[in-house]
Amino acid sequence: MFGALFLLGALHFSGCSDDGGGGGSDGSGGQPTASGSGTSGSVTSGDPGGTTSTSATGGTGGSGTGTGGNDAAGGGGSDPVGPAVDSGLPTPPGAGDVAKPSGAPGGFKVIDWAGFAGAVSYSFDDSNSSQIQNYDALNALGVPFTFYLQTGKNESNDPVWQRALTDGHELGNHTKSHSSEDNGSDTDAATQFIEDKFGVRPWTMAAPNGSSVYTGIARTRFLINRGVSNALIAPNDNTDPFTLPSYIPPTGASASVMDEQVTSARTAKRWRTFCIHGFNGGSDGAYQPIALQAFVDHVEHVKDLGDVWIDSIVNIGAYWLGQKAVSSVTGTQAGGGTTWTWQLPANFPPGKYVRVTVTGGTLTQNGVALPWNPHGYYEVALDPKSVTLSP
Repeated sequence: MFGALFLLGALHFSGCSDDGGGGGSDGSGGQPTASGSGTSGSVTSGDPGGTTSTSATGGTGGSGTGTGGNDAAGGGGSDPVGPAVDSGLPTPPGAGDVAKPSGAPGGFKVIDWAGFAGAVSYSFDDSNSSQIQNYDALNALGVPFTFYLQTGKNESNDPVWQRALTDGHELGNHTKSHSSEDNGSDTDAATQFIEDKFGVRPWTMAAPNGSSVYTGIARTRFLINRGVSNALIAPNDNTDPFTLPSYIPPTGASASVMDEQVTSARTAKRWRTFCIHGFNGGSDGAYQPIALQAFVDHVEHVKDLGDVWIDSIVNIGAYWLGQKAVSSVTGTQAGGGTTWTWQLPANFPPGKYVRVTVTGGTLTQNGVALPWNPHGYYEVALDPKSVTLSP
């Protein structure tokens, strides 16, 4: 399980594959519903009126375990006080002594990248033998990765992938056969393998060779399909989640070359994803392999920045898409409060949260007041699909 996670510019990498192109952490809390229906939740209103709030409980989602808990605490004085929310989001940089806003209700806004400067996700394709051989060194970095399994390879039966799941990493779908053509059956076979062998649903996939045929296949099955063209992802932008951009390091890439990709994301306050096939050595010839030590040095550098969110494709992707869902709606007024009601994308993992700020007032979900986090935000569960701001 990972402690602190780190953010990196609003960047999103997508689409690694074995020959030139190209799951998620279990979040908890928040009254999860069956995700992916795209239906809107009911409007919730009510006066928190001094009740003691309790954190909403709910199911878990994704391939792995949510990490990086928060130090949330309830407000003081006569405000409702509730226990810390276990949102699965990492604690952002900062002193953690921000006072709860005391002005008039208003200013509702979802904050970018959960309060970090930017974000980065590292994904690994092909169930590669050099990933297996070097798993202990990768896991020792203490940040969640996404492993896209090519389930037709014998390496996908290695017990290391169960360890990775237990350690909090995401297992995703990279099809069974790694073909550039598919009618959906090869993708479904890989999903079945992952569900049967590991007992988890893969929430994201990576298109083999970056093939465009998987854009349509993914829309009916997954939250995200990672592609192969390099670009940054911004909050609330129009990046297609079913051809998500990704950076593929060149053969033998140095730590500094990879550092530059993160620096540009952090500066732009965006998300970048990486697609890595493997490291030098191994028995199955990873595409464009890089040196393990160069990658380790790079990740340690990003961690040292302290303000970059490093997490799996599903975790950062769910925040990115959840923010878009909430930010796209206009609040409705009733009974002295304002309620925002949103729809979630299809195949959205349960138990996910976003962080919001207001200029004053009290936020409630299903009539329960949300605790103020002294790092400077409220944590809003996405599953209830509505939140109300009242005096």
